[in-house]
Amino acid sequence: MTTRTGLLVRELPVLLFIAASSLLIRIWWMDNPVVDHDEQFYSYVATAMLDGQVPYVDVWDRKPVGLFLLYEAAHALLGRGAFAYLAMANLFACIGAWLAYRIAAVLADRRTGWVAALLYLLAMTVFGCRGAQSELLFTPFCLGMMYLAMVYPGSLRAMLGAMLLGGVALQIKYTAAPFCAMFAMFVLLEDYRRQRSVPAVLGRACLYALAGLAPTIVIGAWYAAAGHWDDFVYANFVSIFERKTSIGRFHPKTLMVIAPFLLMIASGVWAWARLGQTYPHRASALVVVMTFGALASIYFPSNVLAYYYAFLGPFAVLLAVPFYDLRQRAGWFGAGVLVAALVVIGNFPGSIAAGRADVVQFRALVDRVKAGGAERTLYVFSGPTATYGATDTRPRAKYPFPFHSAEYMEHGAVGRPQEQIVAEFLAKRPMFILARSDRSIYATSFTAPIVLEELARHYEPVGEYLILGDGLVLYQRRPNSV
Repeated sequence: MTTRTGLLVRELPVLLFIAASSLLIRIWWMDNPVVDHDEQFYSYVATAMLDGQVPYVDVWDRKPVGLFLLYEAAHALLGRGAFAYLAMANLFACIGAWLAYRIAAVLADRRTGWVAALLYLLAMTVFGCRGAQSELLFTPFCLGMMYLAMVYPGSLRAMLGAMLLGGVALQIKYTAAPFCAMFAMFVLLEDYRRQRSVPAVLGRACLYALAGLAPTIVIGAWYAAAGHWDDFVYANFVSIFERKTSIGRFHPKTLMVIAPFLLMIASGVWAWARLGQTYPHRASALVVVMTFGALASIYFPSNVLAYYYAFLGPFAVLLAVPFYDLRQRAGWFGAGVLVAALVVIGNFPGSIAAGRADVVQFRALVDRVKAGGAERTLYVFSGPTATYGATDTRPRAKYPFPFHSAEYMEHGAVGRPQEQIVAEFLAKRPMFILARSDRSIYATSFTAPIVLEELARHYEPVGEYLILGDGLVLYQRRPNSV
């Protein structure tokens, strides 16, 4: 039996456990086209790419191209429905869980790693990643960096591979940058302690930087060669700093959102101090340092949304290892407590029911738009972007994402005035317009008054829907309205 075959045989039971657990936890949303807001738009961009459109040029968002390439690959392999990217998300969830298992096995043992894998799947699903959020997709690359550093200390090849993984993570979401920077500092400090040579460490630093930036350099070079360098630079590196501060970094509910993770970390620290179990110093130090790296990444943007904290989940799980370390009897109790706590916090029966209700409401919305006939057109001012694809009303527009043209924080941050974007949509006299029912939400919007005036003059409501907690009204243009 070869080494690789033996490794696969040894890993097969845990891989089957992870796959079964992930499917059990996530299958309830695998056919949901409105599992969350952002995934719908990433899917929209990816299918536009399949049709020959170029991100930032023909269809706009500020996310890195790597994220859209993942979605595009999923749609190319599995079709244009939501199942394609949700299946991809399930695969990434399994990869992340396996890496959590491997790291926990380094910290404790393989049995404890099984618990870490299950906790990882629950934590990521409960905290904003039921679908294919970018946090779920870039986290495995970051965990891969840590694992390589743990098992191959001092290896230049391994560290270059880790930096390349970090570069891929950056091309999924640029907020991974602080994490990657802290990882590089940890590794370089170790390099210096090992070699005591500043020139040698500087040489390695240059190699690490080149490996980490390689994916972004390649993509940037493609845009430059295609004559779209300015579009690439603005979307990727300028627009995010033009966003207005709306939510801020510390929302009043922040502590409530992350309390479960803080309690997991506290339980691990308590068990480490009280139970006397020993853990590898270097591997433990790496987990602690990279926890701060994860927090730096979470708080890197000026507006921190709740699902950003999903990136803290894997580190809370790993820091809690002493609490569920199965090498000691108390660990079995700790494992049961943490698994049960995440299941209760996740309120799976309620979440599943809400998801089913969203699907029913979305289908009713789609059917009502389709009733407009072959000449139907639609403008989603607020609501699910997936409505465009489901109703065959995709606009040939650079800014189809409702958030970009409706929300206060995006005013002046998308490369074109929001008022101009809205005017272009309204000039087409769409048969249907989808907007929020609660107009107080539009209090700070610069463009809502334009749309609301148009609705009052030329449209009438023809349906009300509740999707992802948002009350929505579908308006249809009055016959012969000019």
